[in-house]
Amino acid sequence: MFEAMGRVDRKSLGFTPVDPDALIRLEYRPRSGYDAMLHIDGRSSRTVAFRRIPSGYEWIGEQEIFRGPKRYKSVDGEFNESITINYEKLPISGFPLNTISVHYDGENSDLSWPRELSLEQVRPVLQQWGY
Repeated sequence: MFEAMGRVDRKSLGFTPVDPDALIRLEYRPRSGYDAMLHIDGRSSRTVAFRRIPSGYEWIGEQEIFRGPKRYKSVDGEFNESITINYEKLPISGFPLNTISVHYDGENSDLSWPRELSLEQVRPVLQQWGY
């Protein structure tokens, strides 16, 4: 699966390298849209979806969540602000296909919904957060 990840220019899609000491869990039961998924928790949290092909696996999508330093309250509780980056080649979670999707949760009005965000807009924030 890491070989399949290596065949994709994930950096250009906004994804960071996997931490060497990250906790990795494999979900290996085929589901609607994917055949296997890695759940990776390190400095960031991510899920990586794969489709089985004759030579092994093909990377078909990824979601990475970056936690920020500030906390905010919502009806669901108190959380750290976060930026989530999604990319799907095949339908997995309902995001637009072959499109980088960036979402912010928190109280920073420069990043808050309904604003559509780009990697260029959030990269300086991620750098401030230490990513």
